[in-house]
Order: sequence, then structure tokens, then C-alpha cells
Amino acid sequence: MRAFRIVLQRYGATARAAFSGASGYAADGRWHSKGRTLDYAAESQSLAVLERLVHYKRFDALHPHILYVVEIPDPLIEICKDPPKGWDAPDLSPAAQRIGNRWCDERLAPAMKVPSAVTRDECNLLLNSKHPAWKWHWVVRRTPFAFDGRLREIVEAARVGKPRRPGG
Repeated sequence: MRAFRIVLQRYGATARAAFSGASGYAADGRWHSKGRTLDYAAESQSLAVLERLVHYKRFDALHPHILYVVEIPDPLIEICKDPPKGWDAPDLSPAAQRIGNRWCDERLAPAMKVPSAVTRDECNLLLNSKHPAWKWHWVVRRTPFAFDGRLREIVEAARVGKPRRPGG
């Protein structure tokens, strides 16, 4: 499966930095609680963009980003087949976090496919580069990435409560 990860350049200048698990270690996520070395990626580049945008507390789109593409063999991906009730609630679900925590703590696979709360018919991947089966050659592309200026306008307008200009 091909997956996409967008990171700020200062945190992901190299593949080993981008997939170090530091982001999962530092903060809670929908599918894990902090203290676990894991990272998130999306099954499409457009979903990776949306996932980044919904998680910005301030809009860092002006800072340089890197897009990573990783290809993980399907047999090495665990699939979350039965998400718990409330996994997609605005507040983080302890039941969903337990699923990701177990996957990470027990080192069940180098990746786990989970549904996205941003676009319900698409999925994200939890990635564990510390898993013994992880291979660095799965990271197949690293390219500079910049958010489209129109997305910046939308996010900035929403942040300050301004209507977006027509045709923009």
C-alpha cells in the first residue's frame, strides 16, 4: 500500500527524522495515547493535505514542508476492522486509542490501517519504524511540498471569521 506523509521540514529533513515516531511520542492522537513512537500517514496525497490542515493550531503552511511517499507491503499491514463506537467523535476516544496502543506496544505489524475521521471512506496508516519488519527502502520518495495559496486563504479566513472572497 502506498501512503503519504507531510511534515514540517524542520522535523522531517530526512526519512529517519520524518518516521522517527517523535510525533506520536509527544502528543495524543485519535488512534494512540502519547508516549508511543509512531507516525501517521494517509492513503492519498489529498487526504494527507486535509489531515495536516485540520490539525494545525496555527497555520504553519508558510513554513517549508516535505512530502514523503512510503510503500508498505500489504501483508505487513494490520487492519482495524471494527472501530469502536465514538472513534470519530470530536474528542479523542480512549477505546480507539487502546486499539492503536495495543498495536504499537505489542509490535503487531509495522503499519496499521485505520479509518480517517476527516473523510470517512478513506484511511490513514499508523506507522512504526521501530518494528523489526520495518524497511527503510519502503520510503520511496521525498519532495518539497507547499500548500496551495487558496487553502491558506480559506484557513486564515476561517480562523479570523472572515468570509472568503468570491471566485478565490
